[in-house]
Amino acid sequence: MNPTVVLVHGAMHTPWIFTPLSEQLTARGIASQAVQLPSSNPDSAAAQGLAEDVAVVRAAIDAVSGPVVLAAHSYGGVPATWAAAEADQVTELVYIAAFALEAGTSMMEWMGGDFPPTWIRSADGLAVKAGDAEESIFSGVEPTLTAEAVKRLNWQGTRAFTEKLGAAPTDIALTYIVATEDPALPPAVQEQWAARAAHSARIPSGHSPHLSHTDEVTAILAEAVARAGTAG
Repeated sequence: MNPTVVLVHGAMHTPWIFTPLSEQLTARGIASQAVQLPSSNPDSAAAQGLAEDVAVVRAAIDAVSGPVVLAAHSYGGVPATWAAAEADQVTELVYIAAFALEAGTSMMEWMGGDFPPTWIRSADGLAVKAGDAEESIFSGVEPTLTAEAVKRLNWQGTRAFTEKLGAAPTDIALTYIVATEDPALPPAVQEQWAARAAHSARIPSGHSPHLSHTDEVTAILAEAVARAGTAG
């Protein structure tokens, strides 16, 4: 059975962010689906945390009748890492300029204990949003697409950053896509995570290579799907 690609978006995003990537996967005959993480919500008071995100990713994996290639962008790497550690169906975990934290670590600890100074806190203090998304998250993305992406950004629940990663896989093949021009997640850090992966690739993009270099990301995911099919 051909693997399904389950896509996990980053902080503040929605599944819409993977539309160009999903379309290209479909054109290659590869099934895909994108989850909506509950930590990202238009209502700051409704934005949830890491534990709820992991549950949603697990449910998406469990709903697939067959092997899964799990692909995550940015913060999405955290719940994807935890879910992959608990799901037997995942044959490969692909990090797209994503956080590959070690178990027991939180995003807040990684960030040094505080949010970036350009981020905005919600009035209720329960969520945050990037105030410089055009430059940090969508650098190098086509301007019209960037404008639409910024318009669709949600609040991100602070618990997504303070809760610790509960588990990380030890027996699943990892692929890391390094965005070499990323202003949001230092490429040097990405290279450290890539060094631990079985497969790695470098794309000369900002933080969102799935938008600016969709062809390249699609090709890398297709390779992961092919490897899973061969293994099966």
